[in-house]
Amino acid sequence: MEAVELLKIFSDPSTIENLTTTQKLWASLFTTILGMGITFVVLVVLQFVIGLFEKLSGTEKKPPLAPSSKPPKPVAKDLDAGVEHVAQAADELVPVITASIAMLLGTSASNIRIRNITPVRDTPPLWRRAGIAEQMQNRA
Repeated sequence: MEAVELLKIFSDPSTIENLTTTQKLWASLFTTILGMGITFVVLVVLQFVIGLFEKLSGTEKKPPLAPSSKPPKPVAKDLDAGVEHVAQAADELVPVITASIAMLLGTSASNIRIRNITPVRDTPPLWRRAGIAEQMQNRA
């Protein structure tokens, strides 16, 4: 009970000056432990309350998906299909690109001749394509 008495004395600013250094240290230590203990207890209670709300609302955590036996769909085929699509649409792209360049240069489209359109293949590293495929599978 000496700690409680020290806290009472410690709470009065006029009597703090009369306390010895040891008494001040004990009162400070007791106050710190009491504050940390109350904080810990409140955090534990909050954890249980949040868990109770999750159970009541029905938004429980989903179990992790088991790894499927089939391998992920390769991304490279999708990239190749996109490049083929651009090559097929090159006839449509020529007038659009010509008009864009003419507008940028401030000249007539008849002054610009586009001779070749070569699509640039974006070949990301294999680890990036695998990561994208994994993220897409985990969205569902």
